[in-house]
Amino acid sequence: MKHLITLMIACCFCTCAWSQQRAQFSQYMQNNYLINPAVAGIESYADARFGYRTQWTGVEGAPQTFYASIHTALNKNDRNALPLKVLNSRAGKPRTNANRNNRFHVSPHHGVGAVAQMDQAGLLRTASLNLSYAYHLPITRNINLSSGIYSGLMQLNINRDAAVMQTPDDPFLYAEGANILKLDLGVGLWLYSPDFFVGVSGAQLVKSGNDVYDTGEGPRATMQPHYFATGGYRISVMDNLTFTPSFLLKLAPSSRQTALDFNIKTTYLQRFWAGLSYRQKDAASVMAGVHVSHLLDISYSYDFATSDMSMINTNSQEVVLGIKLNNPHKVICPKWIW
Repeated sequence: MKHLITLMIACCFCTCAWSQQRAQFSQYMQNNYLINPAVAGIESYADARFGYRTQWTGVEGAPQTFYASIHTALNKNDRNALPLKVLNSRAGKPRTNANRNNRFHVSPHHGVGAVAQMDQAGLLRTASLNLSYAYHLPITRNINLSSGIYSGLMQLNINRDAAVMQTPDDPFLYAEGANILKLDLGVGLWLYSPDFFVGVSGAQLVKSGNDVYDTGEGPRATMQPHYFATGGYRISVMDNLTFTPSFLLKLAPSSRQTALDFNIKTTYLQRFWAGLSYRQKDAASVMAGVHVSHLLDISYSYDFATSDMSMINTNSQEVVLGIKLNNPHKVICPKWIW
């Protein structure tokens, strides 16, 4: 029975009827760069993040995901800005001493980044590496618009030797192994200020007939375009306390599937935070994190299944570790991603 469950999970990832091929994260708001390349270089430091997610704990062959990402700004003109720890006492927002002769106080700048990711689900292992570029343009004194693009490769490997079948010569498991390499391409836009953010992006935009190579006679993966829309608004409740409601809309048009996440996050002293999230027809999450220093932050989330998976008492857990590199102003809480 456990082998049957494992195979079923692998099949779900391999067939074109599967509704969502992208890895799912509860703490995407801790790293919006994962869903939108326009976020690359948004902060004044290099942001490195490592995340691990285990889904449906206790189910044989359940998905596990690990990622490592890093992005940084190029030619960002923030030399006239004071460190982020200098705050207004009421709003909890950073004050700046920007050059008033500059129309926008800062010049446009560039951002670059990379994401490496590995997913294991049943018999299927997926590994990807993407590189991205973003251009950030100040529109007004406080509002900026960035556009980004990423490109990379995604490798899909089916471990057929691990399957136990009643029919040994089943065509699905005919070959000893299968490797398929796909080209991945995505774009995004990100409008942001100290008080709000709105973003739209698309991933896997290249049609799936573009295999770089494949071996064996097994199943061929089909890449589906995925689209994301997200937004959030930061509300100052009192000194050193803010609330941030946000949402994430995910669409897979080829399978006519949509999913919506609602989130609320509260931050205290720009160092401690806690939040709740609800993923439509899937799960509810509790999460918390701490900015340990200007170098390190860590967060954890726990998902309770609200779908049919709740009948077998499954849950999911996720841990994210963040490291701020080249951080001369010793920023503790991010200015633009919160």
